[in-house]
Amino acid sequence: MAEFEAERAMPADAQTVFGVVSDLGRLPEWMPDPVDVRSTGEGEVRADVPPRGVHEQGLVDVSPDQLRVEWGHAPEYAGWLQVEHANPGHSSVVIHLSFLGHQPETHKGKAAAEVRQWLDDALERLERLVVAQR
Repeated sequence: MAEFEAERAMPADAQTVFGVVSDLGRLPEWMPDPVDVRSTGEGEVRADVPPRGVHEQGLVDVSPDQLRVEWGHAPEYAGWLQVEHANPGHSSVVIHLSFLGHQPETHKGKAAAEVRQWLDDALERLERLVVAQR
């Protein structure tokens, strides 16, 4: 098992940020290269990560009252994103991934470093979207 987490301050209020992350149709706008995640229907997504040979369907749950999005593909993978209130006009986002099987990410090294970079890239892209939306 391996756990990864990243956090980033956002220059917009929590509701604005959550509006972007909870719109599953906008996932391709802020997912990092080479991760391709797309909504395939209510509560479902398809994830393709060609360098890892990943082509899977997964479930996603959006909780507006908690400003939280959770996803996973049992029993190998789960994740969540939490938007937190901060000073007026600002918020922060925490994104967490859990690899529960024997994926390359669980063995540290290059694969784990790539996941950390992908998390940072996703949050940077999300910040750019939020700024452009204001």
